[in-house]
Amino acid sequence: MLSLVLYFLSTCSLAVLFLFTLRRILFTSTLLIQFPLFPSSPLFPVLLLIPARNESQTLHHLFISLDALDYPKDLLQVILINDGSTDNTLALMTQAASARNNWRVLNLEKNVGKAQALNLALQDYDFGEIIYIFDADHRPQKNCLRLAVSAFTDPKVAGVSGRTIPSNKLQSPSAYYSTIESLVHQLITMRGKDILNLGPALLGSNNGYRRSALQQVNNFRTGAFLEDSDLTLTLHRAGYVTRLIPNAISFHQAPFTLRGFIRQHLRWGRGFNDVARTHLFDLLRDSRLSLLMRLELALFSLGYLDRLALLLALALIAFPTDLRPLLIGGVTVSLAMPFIQIIAALVYDRAALAMWIRLPLVIPFFFLDIAIAVSAMVITLLNRPRLWHPTERA
Repeated sequence: MLSLVLYFLSTCSLAVLFLFTLRRILFTSTLLIQFPLFPSSPLFPVLLLIPARNESQTLHHLFISLDALDYPKDLLQVILINDGSTDNTLALMTQAASARNNWRVLNLEKNVGKAQALNLALQDYDFGEIIYIFDADHRPQKNCLRLAVSAFTDPKVAGVSGRTIPSNKLQSPSAYYSTIESLVHQLITMRGKDILNLGPALLGSNNGYRRSALQQVNNFRTGAFLEDSDLTLTLHRAGYVTRLIPNAISFHQAPFTLRGFIRQHLRWGRGFNDVARTHLFDLLRDSRLSLLMRLELALFSLGYLDRLALLLALALIAFPTDLRPLLIGGVTVSLAMPFIQIIAALVYDRAALAMWIRLPLVIPFFFLDIAIAVSAMVITLLNRPRLWHPTERA
């Protein structure tokens, strides 16, 4: 009986590792393909939403970046959303909006969370065919918004994401590893998915939506930890597509303490678990999507499943079974492939020497990431209360 259980677990872990490794190889190979950029196009009316809670220290620099955006003022309305702040965020927002004709403030006296705050803004303001979002710590480049909305000339496009780059990548080991994650996720995974028409994921900031598509899917899922990932699947299941606009760039801050890093990744892990629970079974049965698209969106929704499979395979190697050689091979390849992707991303991004010499930091953080994935799964299974921690800022 034990041998059958070990065989079953070994087969399952090998299957998961094989799928994720094949996926990594496929996306990494697309670096050899030139990315098709959108040409300049007529501009759309844009409702720009800025949700914030206790962000008084970051708003001033965000306001400077928003003022510098190369976008016609008559086609842009900025909504500053105060989500129950207890500092002087509201006062700064009110002062900024009073000095600009196309800025408004939505004051929410109680904290309702990002998704619901965005929904309330959509309910109160009907301006704009396109809804665009920046978090308070983002600093978009001058042409960011103009480049991003160009994708909406295709009526099938419901959501776009620009590229987000940490501005504090060398501040600490945590910030460095977060930067490496971002490089691989955006320059390899999202870029590859866009090239292969496999639904690049929407990000939580520096991203935009077609208002009519949002309305069709009932806007943002209230209480979602990963409202962007949830919408990635929801919009594709509704018949739309998503796009990556890598030259629409916004800088932001990565977590710079170990505590901030762990909290962020726990939230991501639990968020992916929520997404899988909400969408996975219906997604796999959705015949409107191609089989390959269903498989890719399923793997995306499962988030950190490959880390859990890797941990299981490592444990199973200790048992003398017929599949032990395959397990050793699968673990070896699964450990090697992420590092190959990191090197490929650094080369593609023409990274500075300072990024290369810190590569050994990736190893302990990679295994910390696995431990966090396990913790997030346990927290999900135990249905622990949902806690929203303040976003870490330098």
